[in-house]
Amino acid sequence: MKLILTRHAKSSWDDLMLDDHDRPLNERGQSAAQRMGKWVVGRRHVPAQVISSSAIRARETAELMVEHMGGTPSLTLDDDLYHASSDAILSRIQRAPKGDLMVVGHNPGMAELASRIVDVTPTHDRFGVYPTTATLIAEVPVEDWSELKLGMAHVIQFIVPRELKELHTA
Repeated sequence: MKLILTRHAKSSWDDLMLDDHDRPLNERGQSAAQRMGKWVVGRRHVPAQVISSSAIRARETAELMVEHMGGTPSLTLDDDLYHASSDAILSRIQRAPKGDLMVVGHNPGMAELASRIVDVTPTHDRFGVYPTTATLIAEVPVEDWSELKLGMAHVIQFIVPRELKELHTA
């Protein structure tokens, strides 16, 4: 099965009185989420299900990406993914129904899980940082997510939003 790990897109700091959980995406984040959704579709890696942190910025990222996937994947919001550790994210993935899966979450949990779950770390200079909207697509040799273990995912591709701009202008 395929596993897609995406960190939420760039959020707005315009209203400093907003609770962290309630910060929306800024314009740059909205654009990046849309471009990333189109990129995933273009690579034919549309998941059956998307599980996202319930934080507004993560939810908006997931919604914008799903919108560009033709609305095909089901979207589940999960309060437990808000600033979850890599172990908590892994546990949530292991409880997911069968089928290709995308998870939208936060750092440092997403970056840590991505580095722990792959068999070979990509040479990409931004992989360890896992900037906003960074996306890892990996092939996982399991038939059920409950079988997922650390170090077993094979990287198909890791990409950051700045590379999507380069792809569209090249």
